[in-house]
Amino acid sequence: MSEAAKSLRSALGLWRDADAPHEAARTRLLLGQAYLTEGETESAAMELDAARSTFERLGALPDAKRAEDLLQRTVHGVVPARALRTFMFTDIVGSTELIEAIGDEAWDGLLRWHDESLRHCFDEHGGEELDHAGDGFFVAFPEPKAAIDCASQVQRRLAEHRLEHGFAPRIRIGVHAAQAMSSRGMFSGRGVHAAARIAAIADGGEILTSVETIEDLEGLRISEPRVATLKEIAESVQVVSIDWH
Repeated sequence: MSEAAKSLRSALGLWRDADAPHEAARTRLLLGQAYLTEGETESAAMELDAARSTFERLGALPDAKRAEDLLQRTVHGVVPARALRTFMFTDIVGSTELIEAIGDEAWDGLLRWHDESLRHCFDEHGGEELDHAGDGFFVAFPEPKAAIDCASQVQRRLAEHRLEHGFAPRIRIGVHAAQAMSSRGMFSGRGVHAAARIAAIADGGEILTSVETIEDLEGLRISEPRVATLKEIAESVQVVSIDWH
């Protein structure tokens, strides 16, 4: 490994520790280019694909396109496959205000409890954690029922903790089933981007999902469908809120 690649890997670790996903992804992009220069195409593919996935999740589409173009143009024989998954994004609502209200030390303890609680639910329902950016998760499930059941369990556990202990953070959850590009355990593409945008328009304590995701599921209590415009996605989508109580 060259000195440049070593420096970039060190910088990547620092950005991860600082919970700065965009800066970390840009470092991955540079690291991928460094690996390409050294002829390490497999390592380059892994870094470029990870960068692309993060850029898409964050809505940094020009950066995502750059990573995609570089991957397809220079890494021959490493072509991501397509896979059908149900994607979930979670996010703590009002985290900045909450940190200011309770302080850094209390926030760290709360975040550890939050992470452990959600990861337990993911494991119980076969969810694969793909990314953890500060106060939110990106998780893939094999099918919609597992994702909806998991999301409902997450909200119920938070509600129970709130009732028993007086407080638990309110989180928004977005769920969307779609085909996505899959390479080396990472997923990317329009479906992932749509799932992230659905989560972004959910309210605290809400599970918001696209209608198409739950078409074949029975026994759900849902709101009336509404048409939602997702940021930087041309086509609108019908969404419903799941009654998890």
